[in-house]
Amino acid sequence: MIKMKSISMLKKPIQGRFSLARFSGYLILGTILFTKAYSPTDAMATESLKSLTLSEAIQRTFNNHPELQVFQYKMKAQQGRVIQSDLSPKPEIELSFEDALGSGDFAGIDSAQTILSVSWVLDNNIREKRTALATRELSLIESERAIKQLDTGTQTARYFLKALSHQESTIIANRAISLAEAMVQEIKQRIKVGKTPIAELYRAEAELAKRKLVLVDLKHELESSIRELAAQWGSTSPTFNSVSGSLMSQPSVISFHALKNQITNNPSLAKFLSTERIKQAELRLVQEERNPKWKFSTGVRRYERTDDFGIVAGISIPFGGSNRNQGRIAEVQAKISQNQSEADALRVRIETSLFIVYQQLEHNLHLGDMLKLEVIPKLEKTLTETRKAYELGKYSYLEWMAVQNDLLDAQSALLEASLAAHINKIELERLTGTQITSPF
Repeated sequence: MIKMKSISMLKKPIQGRFSLARFSGYLILGTILFTKAYSPTDAMATESLKSLTLSEAIQRTFNNHPELQVFQYKMKAQQGRVIQSDLSPKPEIELSFEDALGSGDFAGIDSAQTILSVSWVLDNNIREKRTALATRELSLIESERAIKQLDTGTQTARYFLKALSHQESTIIANRAISLAEAMVQEIKQRIKVGKTPIAELYRAEAELAKRKLVLVDLKHELESSIRELAAQWGSTSPTFNSVSGSLMSQPSVISFHALKNQITNNPSLAKFLSTERIKQAELRLVQEERNPKWKFSTGVRRYERTDDFGIVAGISIPFGGSNRNQGRIAEVQAKISQNQSEADALRVRIETSLFIVYQQLEHNLHLGDMLKLEVIPKLEKTLTETRKAYELGKYSYLEWMAVQNDLLDAQSALLEASLAAHINKIELERLTGTQITSPF
């Protein structure tokens, strides 16, 4: 007798030997399982609702996820900063009076001098570098948006797989009930001819009732997971009642070396690159700001006594040399080095996680193949032969049930291994920054 350890990720409403893993396993070959429709009594089987694909779910998330919507406003705000950074200080107009309203020859305004001048600061280089910095910050917002988009897409895919797992478990549970009902009928026939004590019937009917409880629980879990999935795009009233796909469709796997080369596509690493570019632009700006800014002025002077005009001009050069911004320069240079160190550390973490998840994916695929090709076919044959032996009185009801439960455990483990493999693939896509696409 083979005992398979259940690794179910779903909530188990019944403890012990009547767990979800035992009764929601596969009961027939995969080709039958994944083409079987819902029972007509399924409360969710309404024709007005449709099935949802993974691609549709992710696209809806990208279009309507509340946290993704805020980035369009961040982009507009930063575009405003770019416009503002390109504006130079306005020239200043100054009007002044001299030698007026004094005493003696300077009484009244006859000896007054009126000066009208215009002054401006030469800041073309600073304005260009300030604009370049503000423009670079747009790329940082785009990197943050890409990170959030990948995270929300990945979470949507996880919710989708969770709903698909509940959905396929529901189909399996319906089939398990059918087998339990057949077992009850077989025992009743044996009771009629006096070959089986009535206690076995009570036990079989209790088993049937427990499997029905599993089905009820799975329906609630499926409804909740569908609502959870729809919430990814802000919907509280799902327009679908099922999801499309099959967990038995194994995800395609490329080599670890090829995956490792795609790490550079990870948006978190891209964010560090955007940050480095911003810091480099900021460094060029603060280096330019350390130089004194010359201020020029020019205008005309009017002499009231002679009614003459003259040209006036001036230049203002701040003292202090070219090292007055050295503290700020040192700060930005240190932040550039810090950013590079953090990027290197993140790359190591991503590569390590990539290797671990890749190993888990290979293990789950291998486990699924062994269960599908080796374990389950033998248990199915064992179940057939055990039932024949039970009908001949060679095996007891308990022995028949034990073999059937072994098969249920193996089929449930196959479902869970397939689910884990798809989740592993989604995590690999997140780590490598590749687009989340349908695994089916």
